[in-house]
Formats: sequence, structure tokens, C-alpha cells
Amino acid sequence: MTLGRPVAFFSGIVALIFWIIVSCITKKDRSKKILISLFIVYMTVVVSITIFPLIIDPELMPINDRSIILVPFSTITNLLENATLWTIVLQIIGNIIMTIPYGIFIPFMVKRKRWYNYLVYTLIFPLAIELTQLIICISTNSFYRTVDIDDVILNSIGIIIGYGIYKILPKFVKEYFENNNTEKNS
Repeated sequence: MTLGRPVAFFSGIVALIFWIIVSCITKKDRSKKILISLFIVYMTVVVSITIFPLIIDPELMPINDRSIILVPFSTITNLLENATLWTIVLQIIGNIIMTIPYGIFIPFMVKRKRWYNYLVYTLIFPLAIELTQLIICISTNSFYRTVDIDDVILNSIGIIIGYGIYKILPKFVKEYFENNNTEKNS
């Protein structure tokens, strides 16, 4: 049995509708409604790419030894030496691009703007993706995804690039989302 990407998109739509209802009931600021709504849409896309399709039937994909790669840069090196340009773009550039929006969102959503908070969020997100893939593969006994430390590295690079983009955003954009979104720190 396989759960396809429509399940991810349906779940994202449900989460978005739930957030809109809750934010209207609790009278959240418009900027916070927009920010979190965009974040839900972004997370829906990330989940649909990284988790789905979800293969539940262990007969469909046997376990193989190359499903967990813990040697840094081994996959990147292998791709650069052996893969087609399209595969390189899809695997390397795609992993970076996928997390750039996360790097932009986090500064808007973190209440205490300290470097170590950003560092924690930069590491937690890619690790959460890979650990989720690992847990799903182990629990379904079908390693159809590769759990790879290089994905964590590439995703972290994307988040850092996103943070750099956040830093050069126009001041009015930052003020719009931050003034209404963060608590007043004394």
C-alpha cells in the first residue's frame, strides 16, 4: 500500500483551514496570520517532497545497506563524479533550495533573536526530516528513501542562505512581520 502526495496536500489544507479558523477566533494580527499561513503551505510542500509517497507494504522495497549513509560528503562526491547534470541539480541544488524559505521564516518566528537559537533551528529541521524518514523506513520495513548526512549538510546550507536573504530584506518587510509577531522584550 502506498500513500501518495495528495494525502500530504490534503493534510496541509486541513492544517491551513484549522489555523485560519483559530487565528480568526483568537484575533491574531494580520501579519501573524499571513506568516504562519505561508509557513504551513511551505511545510506542506516540504513534507510532500521528503516524506511522500509513503510506502507501507514491506514487500515493495527490500532493505539495502546503502539506505543509511553517515559518511559526510560521500553522496555529494559520488553525484559529482558519476551523475548526470539533472541528477546533480535535483539532488544537490534541490536540497539547498528546499530549505531556503525555512531560513527566511525562522528569524520572523523566533522570539529571542540570539545566534544560538538560529543555530539550533538550523540543525533541528534537517535532522528532523532525516530522522522522520528513518523512523518511517524502519517502522514500515521498506527503505525506499536514503537517510543521508549529506542531506542534513545541504539543507543546513539552504537555511543559512535563507537567513542571509532575510538579513537583506527591506526594512519595512521585517518591521511588518516582526513588530506584530514578537513579544515586547524588556
